Amino acid sequence: LQSIIATVTIARRGTLRYPWNHNHQLRTIELSTGRIREGFANGDVIVTLLPANTKWPWITPAVFRPELVPEELMAQGLTLTVEEYVHAMETLVNDYRFTVYNICYKRILVCWILFAFTVLLTLLFSGLQGVALFSLGVGWLFLNAAAIFLCMWIKLRLARGLEKCLARVNKQLIKHKILLILDDRGRISCHKVNLCFLYFDSTQCVNFLNEFLEQTEQNGGEAIKAGWEAKLDIDLNDIVIQGSNPVRLSRKQAVAQELYLSYLQRWGKDFLRRRLDWTVQEAGVHETPRHLQSSICPCQYEEEVLRNKIKLHLQRKQCCGINCLGCWL
Repeated sequence: LQSIIATVTIARRGTLRYPWNHNHQLRTIELSTGRIREGFANGDVIVTLLPANTKWPWITPAVFRPELVPEELMAQGLTLTVEEYVHAMETLVNDYRFTVYNICYKRILVCWILFAFTVLLTLLFSGLQGVALFSLGVGWLFLNAAAIFLCMWIKLRLARGLEKCLARVNKQLIKHKILLILDDRGRISCHKVNLCFLYFDSTQCVNFLNEFLEQTEQNGGEAIKAGWEAKLDIDLNDIVIQGSNPVRLSRKQAVAQELYLSYLQRWGKDFLRRRLDWTVQEAGVHETPRHLQSSICPCQYEEEVLRNKIKLHLQRKQCCGINCLGCWL
């Protein structure tokens, strides 16, 4: 394939032209601004992307342009190339789960509350009196309560869909020790959606999760209950290489990586909002830091989630066998 000249805009610094060969990927890019930063530690925020559009923040959703490449991601010590960044961002912005979350997550509950308030005013000024007005008012209360619970359930589904979307994107970025986290810092405005690129070496966390799953299986527990295979979009069956001497390859490492990716968005949102910071003892030493000095690292966060799932699953198995209240608590 012949080399073509591609134009990529380096955000806030101008335009960079370089030869793009489909068979050879450039690993470094020389910027006119020189070096930005050499060393990174786990948990460092490399850059935060703001929406490209600025008009009508309450009406139009946030727009991110993949062709605008932040120069901070081209710093020395990072191996991410322009092509890989553009591909990862295109994967994100073209995913319907990101689009639906971007538009609906902060608005669905507010829209229903405004609609319910309008219906209430209509009832009050409709001229109805007595039992009819009272009955409609009680019906409005029950309908409003049910709709609020429905909106909260929809928001939960939107958040879970976004986690799967970002897991797909982060699968492309973790080999460069970069994580992409979406932080929604707005209430109604859709322009408060920020994309944060974190530096984090995921190798140790994935290895720990793999060991945790193996230990859980050896102890007789069920680390991955029925149904997780479909939720994580992975196949738990071993790979069999056919031949005179069949070879069976385990997918446990792939399971650990998929588990790691599936909870990254949930961990990252709490991490960016400083909900996972360690408490410092009197001697000035953190309690039990693992792969992140300042707060709980992803594998610690996910280990706690998995332990709670296993405990809940065992409680339901040891229950009386009917749908009692204890099964749901």
